[in-house]
Amino acid sequence: MTDAVTDEVAASDAATFQVPGTAVLAIGEGDNGVESLAVWHVSAVGALTGAWVSPVSEVFGARSAARRVLSFLERRAVADVYPETVPGWLEQLTAAADLPERNGWWKRQEFSPVEAFGEIVERRRRYAGTVEEERARNKAITDLEWVHELSDGVEVGSFEELRRIAGVRTAEGNPVVSEALTIARTLRWVASVWAETEKAKNRRRYVREVHGEVEPLPPSWLSAVQVASATRLPL
Repeated sequence: MTDAVTDEVAASDAATFQVPGTAVLAIGEGDNGVESLAVWHVSAVGALTGAWVSPVSEVFGARSAARRVLSFLERRAVADVYPETVPGWLEQLTAAADLPERNGWWKRQEFSPVEAFGEIVERRRRYAGTVEEERARNKAITDLEWVHELSDGVEVGSFEELRRIAGVRTAEGNPVVSEALTIARTLRWVASVWAETEKAKNRRRYVREVHGEVEPLPPSWLSAVQVASATRLPL
């Protein structure tokens, strides 16, 4: 098993949200054409903080290797980018690690980046509605302004559509590293758009009074992180 530390490590804002963060999983061709599993870590503010790549035959075939990979996932939300495959990989890892009575431990700490994006769109719609209501009382009120503009009716049905909206290009590298890094970069974009959305709320007292204080992540992602932060596996 080899460690591959990404060159995109950024300083995370630990004072904002002190939790381990999120893990990204990908399976594909690695070095020398070997089918491999990649695990990428994304901080709670979207920074890429580390990566590990290992042969699939090793992580699914050896108890110690499977347990090491699970240690990278413990206490972290898991980005369920491909719901038809990611849960199966976690089930295989759990079986290979020979964990006692831990079937489905990951279910409450999974989240969908597509759903998280939908929550951002919905939040912006609600905040804009509150601004309109305030404008009815005060004509000087201006519209919310965004660095990342999102169409009111934008809908995303898959991670690939989300990647395109985010403008994230397919990363360089062998297929498994490219996949994991592309997912991680897209999550970073989602986190940044959410942060922009919440900052807009925080700048207007009347919006904050209606919708509450700033939240560090979209609700579904935040819930997964919070559940994961309390998860301990018998490794």
